[in-house]
Amino acid sequence: MVKDVSVPPRGHLISAIISCIMTLMIYATLRFYSEWFNCSQLNTILGGFISSWLFLFSLTSLSNVEMLLFGEDFSSKFIPEILFCLIVAVVAAGVVHRVCATTCILFSILGLYFIDRISNAHYNKSALAVEPIHSRKSNKKNK
Repeated sequence: MVKDVSVPPRGHLISAIISCIMTLMIYATLRFYSEWFNCSQLNTILGGFISSWLFLFSLTSLSNVEMLLFGEDFSSKFIPEILFCLIVAVVAAGVVHRVCATTCILFSILGLYFIDRISNAHYNKSALAVEPIHSRKSNKKNK
């Protein structure tokens, strides 16, 4: 008799590993090219944009690890996961330049908004209940 042991899906594991590697690569890029990000205003804003990708990849890896540990239906909440990843990305951007940290916050919020919209459109399977419209049969108004 074979026991049916639930094995976590490999997709979450692979996604967690890839996004963790991308997080480390982006952090290393920010640290390695920190002088280049400081040389002009456009480069500083670009550093904030790249730091927002650090936020998105770190949130993806953390969320996938939590889905591996706690099950498929586990989703990231604002206070522990999203705020932690945002603080990590802003601190990493702040080491490069203060304006990088500010633009990182703005780009991260914008990216989180669009990812939430895509996620709700793709994964939200709740069906809306349609209520029938009742027509009045009499010409009397509310008396």
